[in-house]
This record gives sequence, C-alpha cells and structure tokens, in this order.
Amino acid sequence: MDGPESRDAAPQVRDSWLGRKGWSAGAIGFSGLFLITSVVVALGNGRVFDPPVKQPIAFNHKKHVEDSGLECSVCHQFYEKEAFSGLPSAEICAGCHAEAQGKSAEEARLVKLLQDGGSLDWKPLFRQPPHVFYSHRRHVVAGKLECQTCHGAIAASTAPPGRVSRLRMQDCIACHQRTATSTDCTTCHR
Repeated sequence: MDGPESRDAAPQVRDSWLGRKGWSAGAIGFSGLFLITSVVVALGNGRVFDPPVKQPIAFNHKKHVEDSGLECSVCHQFYEKEAFSGLPSAEICAGCHAEAQGKSAEEARLVKLLQDGGSLDWKPLFRQPPHVFYSHRRHVVAGKLECQTCHGAIAASTAPPGRVSRLRMQDCIACHQRTATSTDCTTCHR
C-alpha cells in the first residue's frame, strides 16, 4: 500500500476528528471529568461548603471536662432535653469566667470579651444534612449513648476542630444495627 491511495489517506486522518483535534478534545474532556470528580468527592467529605471554622476562642474541652470534671450539660444545656444540644451563652461562660481563673491567653480573650459585653458566636462543629432528623435527647436519654459515641474524643481536645464534621449515614446505620435499633428510613429521614 505504498501507492497514491495510502498517501492520500494520511492527511485525512491527521486532520479528522480523531487526529489532532481529537487529542485536544480528549485532553479537555479528561480534565473536565477530573475536575467534576474532585468536586463531587469534596462535596461528599463536606469540604466545599464547609470552610475552616473560626470559633470566638480556642475552647479547651480537656481543661473543662477531664481536668475540672464538668458535665457536658453545664455548657450544652439542652442535650438531654431537646433535639439540639445547645451552645454555651456568654452568661454561662461568665458564671466561671467573669474574672480570669488561670493565665492562658485564650481565657484572657474570653474574659475581655465577656467584660466588653460581647456575644459568643460559637459555630456548630457537627452537622447532618437538612433531610436528617437527629435528636440529642433521643440518643442520650432513650438510647443511653455517651457523648463520645458520636463526638469521639472531643472531651480530650485542647482546641476546637478546624472543620465541621459531617456525620455519615453508614456510622449511624452501624450503630443502629449494633444496638438493635430501627434502621427504617423514616426513623431519621424526614
């Protein structure tokens, strides 16, 4: 096939869709697919919509829970009574920190904030999708779960986590199966 027919076929392939243009389109398509996949994976991990969390102070759970022996209900007043656990108000913090108890820079910031009449704008650190109904009361009182079952070693942390943690369905299902609790969809999904 060294005749004139084979010489004419080569330029047609080179300039066809499968030639140079095809490689460019393929590279662009692959790059687009890679970008879309990255965004989907990031969404699944809650990283796209959950920027780093900035709390009013770097709260030290360990100092309050492990070292001082405070119960979770001192700061999270509703966790045994409501769906939402509640976050500590300035009044709750002022009960102990109207004046400095120690010498940490974070406590000094808190005392100044409280003395200036500022509010504490705590950001929730754990989140479920809007279609999931979660009740702290149901899990803590009826289910008799300890806080660390869902919140891990938060009581031993010396600073707040940097990002929101999204609770995963497979963790909830596994716990419900272990405790012989209903896994019917309508139990948690509204």
